[in-house]
Amino acid sequence: MLNKIFGAWKFLSDTLIYIIFPPFCPICQEIVDERGDICSACIEKIMRQDFFSTPPAQIEKVLRLTKYRDGTRGLLRKLKFDNNLKVLPTLKKILEIASTDSKVKEILKGVDVAVFVPLHEERLNRRGYNQTELIFSDWLTAQGVRAENFLRRTKKTPRLFNLTPAERRETLKDAFEVVEGADVAGKKILIVDDIYTTGATVTECAKSLKKMHAAQIYVLALASDFGSN
Repeated sequence: MLNKIFGAWKFLSDTLIYIIFPPFCPICQEIVDERGDICSACIEKIMRQDFFSTPPAQIEKVLRLTKYRDGTRGLLRKLKFDNNLKVLPTLKKILEIASTDSKVKEILKGVDVAVFVPLHEERLNRRGYNQTELIFSDWLTAQGVRAENFLRRTKKTPRLFNLTPAERRETLKDAFEVVEGADVAGKKILIVDDIYTTGATVTECAKSLKKMHAAQIYVLALASDFGSN
């Protein structure tokens, strides 16, 4: 009897909470079924699983999952600059949606290991987490892709969003290294990052991996605008 009363009370309280504080799509603020969900219109608007037509030298393919501007920019900024972890369920929902795409399956198939673009130690300590690892780690495991942190950021760099492509390349030059003892020789490696803009960051990561005789380098980015950057 008590279980029935408790069940009825929980149903009523959940319904009341839903009515007073309904879940909203975090992108357009339309009401959705569950917290963390994205409305169908925004899914159609932001999801863009496509390969970059001209990947940087030393990189085989670059695949993005969403548009950045008019897409996931607001969510990523909240996570990176506001330490707002409440956006994580939505970002993980995006990965869940993307996982059925043939291009995503193509780039994941056959890679030996994934590596997250690292933060400088000072920034990592200040933020408390690497946002890319936080977004992708569980998803990569679910896709059967092993991830390791065998890249280190040796150079503290300023934020890049206000720099020109040439300034980014100069700023990031020799900013990464493979940690001692990492087994990357002959491996097909997937570099994972939250945002792909000019490609300067992943290019420097790829150079470090190639120096240690990695076989092939691929890139998977949560968001990019490719030709609009």
